[in-house]
Amino acid sequence: MATSGSSASRLPVPRRLLFFVFAAAIGALVGLATLGLVELIALVQTLGYGQGAESRIAQAADALPAWRIVAVPTLGGLVVGLLVTRLPERRYHGIADVMEACALNGARMPVRSGLAGALAAAVSLGVGAPLGREGPAVHIGASISAWAAERLGLDHRQSLALLGCGAAAAVAVSFNAPVAAVIFALEVIVGYYTLRVFAPVVIAAMVAMVVRQAFIGDAALFPVPESSLHAGYELIAFAGLGIAGAMVAKLLIHAVPAVISLWDAARLPLWARPAVAGALIGMVALELPLVLGLGFEGTFAALNGELVPSMLVVLLVAKLAAVALALGSGFAGGVFGPAIYLGAMLGGVYGFGLAALLGPYGVELAQPSVYAAVGMAAVASALLGAPISTILIVFELTRDYSLTLGVMSAAAFASTFMQIGRHGSFFRWQLAHRDIDIHRGRDTSLLTGEACGTLISARWVQTDASITVGELEARMGSERQRVALFLDDDGRLIGSANLSMLIVHAIAEGMDSPAIEGALEAGYAIRPSTNIVAAVKGMAERQIEYAPVTDGQNSAVPLGVVFRADLLEAHYDVVKRAREHEFGIT
Repeated sequence: MATSGSSASRLPVPRRLLFFVFAAAIGALVGLATLGLVELIALVQTLGYGQGAESRIAQAADALPAWRIVAVPTLGGLVVGLLVTRLPERRYHGIADVMEACALNGARMPVRSGLAGALAAAVSLGVGAPLGREGPAVHIGASISAWAAERLGLDHRQSLALLGCGAAAAVAVSFNAPVAAVIFALEVIVGYYTLRVFAPVVIAAMVAMVVRQAFIGDAALFPVPESSLHAGYELIAFAGLGIAGAMVAKLLIHAVPAVISLWDAARLPLWARPAVAGALIGMVALELPLVLGLGFEGTFAALNGELVPSMLVVLLVAKLAAVALALGSGFAGGVFGPAIYLGAMLGGVYGFGLAALLGPYGVELAQPSVYAAVGMAAVASALLGAPISTILIVFELTRDYSLTLGVMSAAAFASTFMQIGRHGSFFRWQLAHRDIDIHRGRDTSLLTGEACGTLISARWVQTDASITVGELEARMGSERQRVALFLDDDGRLIGSANLSMLIVHAIAEGMDSPAIEGALEAGYAIRPSTNIVAAVKGMAERQIEYAPVTDGQNSAVPLGVVFRADLLEAHYDVVKRAREHEFGIT
């Protein structure tokens, strides 16, 4: 069975070059959109706190009167609540929705939800919600890409690749991390690596980085002092830090639904929840302004060894509670920023704890700030479920490659430990919360795009309602056919039966009984446009091996039948070609 996807996997060189142009255009467009999101966050922050630098929100809040520190996130939460209630499904859409679009919706997404979600995120982050901007950036980038793919008439695989381009461009601009952005798009969004997808995603990330450098430069987000590992035995300690990071991630995943359940029990309306949560976050910020916003100041302080152990513990607990409260109450934002912050605090505490435990025995260890850097990889890898891109993004955030073994060890153990339990990442929990399994969904998405029209068979007998069971069985036997379609005087389908159904009816009613009485009604017929999944499901529900196909008009003129065996063979072919494409075989 020919498909548009199979032809797309062997595009001629000129068309591939044209697709690279599309990828570059998406990189530039999404890069500008992400910078627009950053500027919008800065504008809201300026209105609320008097200055718009994301790296100085705690400093600005510390200079404001107490009433304003509480009022800003409260009023911002009220605005977010009113915005979110007008979004599809009355909730913020983020990276999990992009993953769902790739797996289930043929890489199609509505642009409106991306734009409205970006506005809600800009208000949320601008007023100090303790979340990240990567989620809304990726979602708006994916929405733009999906819109462009639909306008250009691209097929499923090309649309999926272009959506990966949008995601990579958004991450690259958000974190100044082009290499990690490419791997993140392939690892989390697209779901597989091939040169046909890798090349355009790289181009999009490169162009997005050119856009970023033209406007805001190329400095590392978290420059840290030079450091190194002291001994190989510390890899065991970093492995333990990875497990601790996974435990923090699991705690957050359990805390968010607990907050949702609390609001449900209190019967607080959706639009009011962010406002109440904003007031609580503001009260925490009166004493701990470092919990506000993206958390650049707190993370930087932990990485540079500027926080004492007690403050690291307090900030870890306070930020964890604030993030769970914000996510569970409807504030819009991502989880990568909080994961970096929580990881830095956890790593710092872990480093100080090891020093206190093993220092008296003369065991030489790296500075706690080194563990803070490795801790970022531990929590982020567990929370995102993307160990490869997390390892790379930590390197690109810090520009410190001396911690390679430590970062890799922590990320590997964090990701492995995270698989113990129901959810392998925060995004997987979000999807499971909506009863979505993207592992099975990828194949389902492919099959819902395959119609039954090319599988229509002429292996059927035409008859009328007056024929008896014995006469029909004899006729079907002589013509070597398995299915009979009953038509009225105008040639319209009124029922169908196969030999098995006729035999059962004959046993019960006799060979001279009307065959039509043992037939299925005409309403069981499908159309040529019916997809493979729907057809197989209908057959399974009726425990039958065929389905009549009509022209879909009021006349219900039969076109033939499709058999379950042919559908399953087509199912195998479609999935096989998809796997070959993913592994670069075709």
